[in-house]
Amino acid sequence: MATFLHSALADDLPGGTFAMLMVVVIGATVLWMDVSPARLRGIGAVEWAMALYLMWSVYSVIAPHEYSTVVPLDGLDYPPERFIMTGTVIPFLMYVVGRYAFDRPPAVRVTLWTVLALAAYSAWVSILEFTGPAGWVWPQSIVDGSTPADETWVGRAVGVVEQPVVNGLILVLGFAIAVSLMSRHGEPAWRRCLLFAVAVACGYGLYLTHTRVAWLSGAVMLVIGALLARGYRTVYVAAIGLVATVVALNWSVFTSTDREAGGVGSQSEVWDRLNMIRTALWAFSQKPIDGWGIGRFRAVNTFHHQQWAPEIPWRNGYGMPSHMNELGILAELGLIGLALWISVLVLIAYRLRDAYRTLPDGDICGKPLAVIAITALATLLCTGFTVDLRFLDFPTATVFLLVGIAVGWCDRHKPAHAATGGKAVTRAISATRA
Repeated sequence: MATFLHSALADDLPGGTFAMLMVVVIGATVLWMDVSPARLRGIGAVEWAMALYLMWSVYSVIAPHEYSTVVPLDGLDYPPERFIMTGTVIPFLMYVVGRYAFDRPPAVRVTLWTVLALAAYSAWVSILEFTGPAGWVWPQSIVDGSTPADETWVGRAVGVVEQPVVNGLILVLGFAIAVSLMSRHGEPAWRRCLLFAVAVACGYGLYLTHTRVAWLSGAVMLVIGALLARGYRTVYVAAIGLVATVVALNWSVFTSTDREAGGVGSQSEVWDRLNMIRTALWAFSQKPIDGWGIGRFRAVNTFHHQQWAPEIPWRNGYGMPSHMNELGILAELGLIGLALWISVLVLIAYRLRDAYRTLPDGDICGKPLAVIAITALATLLCTGFTVDLRFLDFPTATVFLLVGIAVGWCDRHKPAHAATGGKAVTRAISATRA
């Protein structure tokens, strides 16, 4: 909740709020594990990879570097400690807490309904941003033009987080969770109707972001659901058909440069990213092992800005933060940092694959939970193609929490499944001998 409302309450939250909440979360988890000796234990490969990546990030903070973290163009400083807290410590902690502590179905359901409620509110303000009345929108900065973001993302649904890419990711998660809960036959009819309404609102709000990577994340979510959502993939297939039909009927508008009408053909942002990609690759070629230092990409992109090709204006992307997560890590933390980050992602993907193959079909803490976690991770990776995820606290924290919960349920299910299977085999052998 704190990360979701961070932008809206930036001037109202007291200093150290997130540090205090971190202490509370860690203390509560340690206490819970101390009084619950029979619960899940052990540190796996994912946690070790996370610890190594965190250690390398801390080393990058204390090591000497050519440039400071002060942005040359505006003199603002984004402290590397905050960078690590937002992009590394909080999401990794959420994974660990999710894996260890969320071991009861009611806790999982509360988590899913909480994320769904936040997504529903994002959909609410995204739709009202364009259809009014403005008085029903909170925070008012979404509609009153009082933030710099209003000039940057004119005509796009920015949501409570006031960023269309992050808002799109929240809405994608909301749609996926709503469909999974709606597929539960034990849900009463009124609740399933409510979930259907939330799913539709999230889908429409996603369209209103008018942001290509948000739409790509939505498409990835639909494909994953159509392939993996056993028993309720019809909803995803129908949504794919509806989206494909709308795009086909409005193809000329879809390929135009009019972003407010739904066009994806504008080139300026593509040029920005191409120049930043070229700058990141140049930075890697100069310092390939340990990089230029965490939080230094904007300085590098100011003093050593590169041009992708002669036909692309040199000015595009100048002085901006990295708009590709992995290349930002490569430039700042070098090959070692990128290898450790990729190791975290690969190990998590492997554990989610194991969870999908292991967990039962029917239970909300079974395959549906694994599908939600796989969708969350996949859409987070898609988002990372156009933004540096280390600046974003809510989406990374939420995704890693959902992933940790799914992995934890897989870890608990395996011993129980093996024990049940072993007894079944013993009974079968005894019956055969008899």
